[in-house]
Amino acid sequence: MQKLKGSCLCGSVSFEVVNAFDKMFLCSCEQCRQITGSAFASNLFIASDRFNWLSGGDAIVTYQMPGRDISKSFCQVCGSGVPWASGDGSKMIVPAGSLHAEPKVAEKFRTFVSEQPSWSSGLDQVEAHQGFPP
Repeated sequence: MQKLKGSCLCGSVSFEVVNAFDKMFLCSCEQCRQITGSAFASNLFIASDRFNWLSGGDAIVTYQMPGRDISKSFCQVCGSGVPWASGDGSKMIVPAGSLHAEPKVAEKFRTFVSEQPSWSSGLDQVEAHQGFPP
């Protein structure tokens, strides 16, 4: 089975995961936008037994939103989002941006599109550049 590696930005936290994700949710709900600081959260789901921490477990901080099943784990050194376990521990939720290669995903879903901000729609029509524009 092919495995992917992932980490936080500074490399303090690292992990590997089997490259066969069950689902990807691109969620535009208000809470996911706030917790990521972006137009949506990009989270991959996989069974916990297909995930392995390599380093930095002691550098992880988790925020659990009171009264909701919303949480975020991040590196206490650089603040980058890192994986966390689902409430029952059966799944790992992996921020897609924390991976070092392209994930293979069985199903992809956009959720809470009714809460998507207008500034984040039609991005395929925005002028694109390989790096910073001139």
